[in-house]
Amino acid sequence: MNYVAPRRYSQGRNFGVKRQQDFAADVVSRRPYAPYDNTMRKSQNKVSRNLVWTSKEYKSPEVNRPRKYEANGSTKPPVLGKGCSVVPNQPRKNAAYGPRSLPISDTRGPVSRANSSPKNIVCKYWKAGSCKRGEQCQFLHSWSCFPGLAMVAALEGHKKDIKGITLPQGSDKLFSVSSDGTLRIWDCHTGQCVHTINLQAEAGSLISEGPWVFLGLQNAVKAFNVQTSKDLHLDGVVGQVHAMTVANGMLFAGTSSGSISVWKATDSESDPFKYLTSLEGHHSGEVTCFVVGGQLLYSGSVDKTIKVWDLNTLQCIMTLKQHTDTVTSLLCWDKCLISSSLDGTIKVWACSENDVLKVTHTRRQEQSVVHALCGMHDAEAKPIIFCSYENGTVGIDDLPSFEERGKMFSTHTISTLTVGPGGLLFSGDKGGNLRVWSLAAGPKV
Repeated sequence: MNYVAPRRYSQGRNFGVKRQQDFAADVVSRRPYAPYDNTMRKSQNKVSRNLVWTSKEYKSPEVNRPRKYEANGSTKPPVLGKGCSVVPNQPRKNAAYGPRSLPISDTRGPVSRANSSPKNIVCKYWKAGSCKRGEQCQFLHSWSCFPGLAMVAALEGHKKDIKGITLPQGSDKLFSVSSDGTLRIWDCHTGQCVHTINLQAEAGSLISEGPWVFLGLQNAVKAFNVQTSKDLHLDGVVGQVHAMTVANGMLFAGTSSGSISVWKATDSESDPFKYLTSLEGHHSGEVTCFVVGGQLLYSGSVDKTIKVWDLNTLQCIMTLKQHTDTVTSLLCWDKCLISSSLDGTIKVWACSENDVLKVTHTRRQEQSVVHALCGMHDAEAKPIIFCSYENGTVGIDDLPSFEERGKMFSTHTISTLTVGPGGLLFSGDKGGNLRVWSLAAGPKV
């Protein structure tokens, strides 16, 4: 039985699944679904993809239940190249966006009238469950302030930083791993943890491709097929695996040594992944993140650089050096590359006339470093970006203007953001909190 896997840009071997080629962008390697996809195609299996987190909604003070949502249309995948334009303070064309914020600065970061309102700051007493003011409280009693975004489940069990969250294609089970050394499997119908696996090692990364789940460990990658229950140990890794992605029928694993191990998918049932090579001597420190755009692979590192790889030749063709600290997350949008760093900046890169990637816009967050980026569409099918900061907030901004639209809140820094089907978003923080969010969809456009 074939399953249609909603992944981008992949060619060659298909990891046992058919692929769609009409998704709009990619995100950091932990994401099993395209961030700017507005439609979740019907799978050819019997498992419902209309996940039922809404059947037992998370009940929190002043958090509205999510509305039932419809699928919107999708766009074609981008290829980084000429003609990209990220324009700060671009006028809004749709009244549904709500009030404009103040302009953002390329050096000082965003300044918004909305930020000065107590109702955009979550009440610390409410977070602790001890606010006695109720509706009279001047601060926000909700985990988010963004139209249509609601938390629908809080999954408890992990004790430390969540390193990866993924929902394999054709499965109704959500997988998560943490630096507490456990892998947990959650039932999407009940929100209950149905299985806990003691890894006896620290997990560094978790992704899925079709029915395959890949777990990054010390000196190894584990592969598990949710359809056949086949369990594999992939050799060829030196160091802790902190980032993984799949592109062109190849699995890439970035390690703490700075190397990138590569496996090629095969047609062999006994040996479905063949070790291909290790990309050595490029990054001088831990590989932290990947993103794929067109026929290019981008890797970020603690060495402050972003390497650009040709997926056909596996050669490094460019090194980007504008960040001054660890590169934490990468995102492809339209014809641009967006990167975040512990230096407190988010940078937008676009190709110049000589096909060299240059920074066209820098957003600086003075108060907090940036840990993760994620993108999806809002209720009006407009692209938005989620930016996770050290202080436990997640800014939700327009693209391409980067104007602030709203926020999400957490008791700890959110280190993992994963886009799911049908407007779902999964977040994991450094305290081990795993939350399921629903972004209600608007009318088809």
